[in-house]
Amino acid sequence: MWKVYKYTLLDLARNRFAIGYALLLLLVTVGLFMLEADNTKALISLTQVVLALIPLLALVFTIIYFYNQYEFTVLLAVQPMRRQSIIRAQFMAVSTALLLSFLFGVGLPVFAYAPGPIAWTLLLTSAALTLVFCALGMLIAVRQRDRAKAVGIGLATWVFMVLVYDSLLLWLMFSFSDRPIEPVIVPLAALDPIDLARILIMLKIDLAALLGYTGAVYQQFFGSSGGMFVSLVALLLWIQVPAWAATRVFTRKDL
Repeated sequence: MWKVYKYTLLDLARNRFAIGYALLLLLVTVGLFMLEADNTKALISLTQVVLALIPLLALVFTIIYFYNQYEFTVLLAVQPMRRQSIIRAQFMAVSTALLLSFLFGVGLPVFAYAPGPIAWTLLLTSAALTLVFCALGMLIAVRQRDRAKAVGIGLATWVFMVLVYDSLLLWLMFSFSDRPIEPVIVPLAALDPIDLARILIMLKIDLAALLGYTGAVYQQFFGSSGGMFVSLVALLLWIQVPAWAATRVFTRKDL
């Protein structure tokens, strides 16, 4: 497995997308800090950009890279090597490459301009989202034989999680604000990793008060140590479940 991981990672090091991804994040991050005199406002703007951009690029790149490496993957599959090792090595290599690009493009400027707990929260949640959408992209790619269809499903998944789900959740909260729906809202928020990451960063920046009832519900649960632990477990499940499903599908797939 480690030989496949090493080869894939070396191949990704020469990939123009991975390099361009790091430079794009660096340009956006430095630009926001240079435009905003207040570093906290720059972090808020960066959060909105990162939570939309990272899932999209991680998802699409993982899908496309899997199809670009499909012939090599088939060649590995006929070798005396377990299929689980092949797909896990590829997932780990893609995740490592995107994480390194993210840390270079966002991590270095953030710690240079605004080090602190907010920066750590932003980096950790964004790194978790990178792993989540790499796993989702791998799952979509191994289930679909057609590249265009897989990319379309990936884009639809991104649109739903970034725009549709959050809107539905807010509509539900405001429509039933006169009823005790807190036990329902908190689990529903954990069903969208992007929404979950946004909540954690928002609470760390202390913007929950600006959201009224919505912020009060989130602050009550996610602001506690138990809420932070549950959110961490939820993000880990978002990584592990799609990765496990992708491995299971790939081992049974007729290549």
